[in-house]
Amino acid sequence: MPLHFFPRDRDFWIYHCSAVAVGVMTNTAIAVAWGFMVTVHVCSSLAWIPFYTLAVLVLRWLYKRRGGDAVPIARLIAIVVLYSAVAGMVIGACVTATVAPLFLKTISAKYKKLKLPVIPSELMVSKFMDEAPKSQLFVAVWGFIYISVSSSRRIKKAEVFNLRLQNNLKEAQLSSLSNQLNPHFLFNSLNNIRFMIHEDAQRADAMITSFSDILRYSLESTRHEKVSLHHEVGIISKYLAIVRTQLEERLDLSLHVAPGLDDALMPPMVLQMLVENAVKHGLDQLQGGGTLTVSATRHDQSLLLEVRNDAPDTPARTPGCTGIGLLNIEQRLHLLYGELAALSAVHAGGVFKVSITLPLERAA
Repeated sequence: MPLHFFPRDRDFWIYHCSAVAVGVMTNTAIAVAWGFMVTVHVCSSLAWIPFYTLAVLVLRWLYKRRGGDAVPIARLIAIVVLYSAVAGMVIGACVTATVAPLFLKTISAKYKKLKLPVIPSELMVSKFMDEAPKSQLFVAVWGFIYISVSSSRRIKKAEVFNLRLQNNLKEAQLSSLSNQLNPHFLFNSLNNIRFMIHEDAQRADAMITSFSDILRYSLESTRHEKVSLHHEVGIISKYLAIVRTQLEERLDLSLHVAPGLDDALMPPMVLQMLVENAVKHGLDQLQGGGTLTVSATRHDQSLLLEVRNDAPDTPARTPGCTGIGLLNIEQRLHLLYGELAALSAVHAGGVFKVSITLPLERAA
């Protein structure tokens, strides 16, 4: 988002105008209580508003431009105090120069009436010394309040971000469980295991173990923001071992992970969900089956993940399909990586391909 010198936030101007109103009313109240040259003080207050506003806008702009959120609080306090001291003197000088014709003439007349000596230079210094400390105080108070409000908003945004990420991961878990426990997959798996018990008890035992590992991985996925590629691929292999029993010779599988990428980090269930979609909405819809290719490669400092599968030219609507799988993955990638991650999906020539680019991170 571009940084504007004049904020476009309505709340900012409400807060600022409230601060200005307090300053003007305080100065006016003092003048009325003093009962001396009220008009001069009111004019000074009105002249003070634009200079004060400009000073605090510059402070805000510097805070945003220089990344004030990352500056240690002790240093930030020192900067605000120093800036307010300089700004207070500049504002005092500007206000004095602006209202000098008015207050010099009025004060001179008042002093002559009281038979007091009139020294213009002393009057100018006196006016400056009246305006500068007051302006310094208001700029400093404004700065500290603004920084406090900004920090509070930043913390709330971070909390909202974390909540969104947690909710998104939970949605991914529920979506994955929905895919895994849909009647087609569940009943076919259980039937295959039941028949396999009589033909090959050892293989049936391995299928049950794989089935259990898949469900456990789905349930535990929300506890981790990222998992190793080796872990994710291991679960995919277990899933495909069960699917291969169902599809038999209809599944032509190619699973390739480039050397040195086993410890690369990625969000859990991303490849798993893509592979499930490839089987459920692609290969399972083709009478003769087809090819499923899963690959992970490196390009510079990025991890490239690709899932490619044969698919009908006009995909049939699968019962229970919500159509939010890719959207869910894209939202998770955006929450975790921002603009550093990208997802693209292409369906052409009887092939559906999903490509994901992530920053290359390593497990500790």
